[in-house]
Amino acid sequence: MVLFLNVLESPVLVDGQPVDPDLRKTWGWWKVKKWTVHILNRLFTRFGDLKLHNLENRAFAQMFQKTYAGKILECHLSLLGVVRVGGYLPDRVTNLILQYLSNIISKLSMYNLLQPRLEVILFEIVFPLMCFNDNDQKLWDEDPHEYVRKGYDIIEDLYSPRTASMDFVSELVRKRGENLPKFIQFIVEIFKRYDEAPAEHKPYRQKDGALLAIGALCDKLHKLNHTNQNLSVCWCNTYFLSLAVQLAILGPRTLGLQDNILILISQTRIIFRKALQSVVSGMRDPELPVRVDSVFALRSFVEACKDLNEIRPILPQLLDEFFKLMNEVENEDLVFTLETIVDKFGEEMAPYALGLCQNLASAFWRCMNTAETEEDADDSGALAAVG
Repeated sequence: MVLFLNVLESPVLVDGQPVDPDLRKTWGWWKVKKWTVHILNRLFTRFGDLKLHNLENRAFAQMFQKTYAGKILECHLSLLGVVRVGGYLPDRVTNLILQYLSNIISKLSMYNLLQPRLEVILFEIVFPLMCFNDNDQKLWDEDPHEYVRKGYDIIEDLYSPRTASMDFVSELVRKRGENLPKFIQFIVEIFKRYDEAPAEHKPYRQKDGALLAIGALCDKLHKLNHTNQNLSVCWCNTYFLSLAVQLAILGPRTLGLQDNILILISQTRIIFRKALQSVVSGMRDPELPVRVDSVFALRSFVEACKDLNEIRPILPQLLDEFFKLMNEVENEDLVFTLETIVDKFGEEMAPYALGLCQNLASAFWRCMNTAETEEDADDSGALAAVG
């Protein structure tokens, strides 16, 4: 245990670090840090709760909790502090440290150690990690197909600081609900600053993170009846207006929250209709990630729709836009949206059946051909073909 802590505390050499990001994260020094954090996380998961252990493990678990769990936390927070000042920390290391923080929240003795620094962690480290960043922008501009792939790849989530940040916020609010009002107030202040700032100085990226935070907390917010009305108003004033002016940076993140937020807005028909109009408009957006997210969001709207007359008049248009996107992107989730539409409309799909089958057959062969030409056996084309 002492050697593990020494490895965590040892500064990483500056000399010799690769400049290329892909090489840098696999550099020996950082790999040692990563695996050490990984091992210590596993130890806490296994021995962090005495109730889970038989007698033969209890002595080690007691020793681990009393002597080392807090020291590990200190080392983790020291590493995470580098992110706060703009220093380099590999995504996987950041992800693992945030997993550790999420795991200790439920244990009071550990939470008490975390609490004095919680505001700094939450507002100056975790929240910025949730926001759209320079790397996102670069990938969006240079390779939007890869941006879409990464955004819907569950393997990427295992390494993503953004996903780990969302999980941390969700766990913190779920286990320590007293933190919710302060965090919501922080989010509201971001919306206010956005609304009040001139166009050239609007904090687009912070607002992006704020919308992502609302999605992460949606389940908790839904249980608080007094919050629902305020949240609906907030959502209407920020989300829809954002889409109306087609803010490319916010498009994918806001649309992607539909699955979580829809339960709050579906109760109000006017808001629901505005949301649906925004999603349909997003399907014709010039930016590929926005179009893809719009189709995924559409699935939630179709499932939640209580009056199919909201969608029926635009069904041919939706299918047309849908198949255009299938010709451009191979993703099995796209097919799930189509499946939902077919299930919902049933016999009414008959006039579109021939075109639908032709497009599906064409997409299937295209996915199969892609899978055969790719060396990677886990290629997304094969998964899309299965879908």
